[in-house]
Amino acid sequence: MLQTPVSPAELIAAAKELPGAPRLLIELGTLINDPGTDAREVTELLKQDPALASRLIRMANSAVYARAEPVSSTEDAVSCIGFAEVHRLVGALASVQLAEQKLPLHGIDAARLRRISLFAAVLMEELAVPAGESRRRCYTVGLLRSIGMMALELVPRTGGAIQPFNPAAGQPIDEWEKAHWGLDNCEAAQVILKEWRLPHETVIAIRHHYRPGQLHNPIIHLLALAAASASDRFEGIAGEESYWQPSADNFRKAGLEMRDYQIASERAQRTFQRLETALG
Repeated sequence: MLQTPVSPAELIAAAKELPGAPRLLIELGTLINDPGTDAREVTELLKQDPALASRLIRMANSAVYARAEPVSSTEDAVSCIGFAEVHRLVGALASVQLAEQKLPLHGIDAARLRRISLFAAVLMEELAVPAGESRRRCYTVGLLRSIGMMALELVPRTGGAIQPFNPAAGQPIDEWEKAHWGLDNCEAAQVILKEWRLPHETVIAIRHHYRPGQLHNPIIHLLALAAASASDRFEGIAGEESYWQPSADNFRKAGLEMRDYQIASERAQRTFQRLETALG
């Protein structure tokens, strides 16, 4: 039975309980998209989260980057590995933080959720190039596509305990969510990401990527393709299976050829492995 539908205010309050790295990633993306931004500004932003900055330094010292001299400060990390890689690493750390939230009602473990989120992000970044979209914006969209699920599980409910999702029932995950919260995770994400001031076209991409249908925003179709690929690789989130049916229409509206997709997938796998190694 449907409890009182979750309000936007409740969702925004729940989102404040989520880790800070995803919001910092959005701010970082905005900052480094400005050609006038310098390393000092990026460093100051990263230092707003001391734990994240410390982890970033450790990652910059990993064997992945083969530094002759150790990186000892946030300033050194930014200078040595560059804005683009710092953005990827902050995203990887955000995926770790978010996965720690766990999703017991949705029935997905932290490690798999992290892999799904991070792979979708790096594939989105690679697909952005042939599609003519922003790499950083697409990376962020791929990483945050499941944030609505996390917020829904944090919203206090007063109408009785919610039974965990049962894949055997054959119900799509969004229908199950609407039955218990009055909206699905994509709608929840739209509320949260608008509050966090993510650009409109990227918010809309997450809102509609389950059923891109006749929509023509390329990022929606890129996200549907990336989410499907991540699901294939890492045994995706139960109840999402029916959404992942890539078609020629997806590729056409995303502005991709199959060869573009294959090349992007190979590059994404290498980037994913590099970030996994850096995470340790």
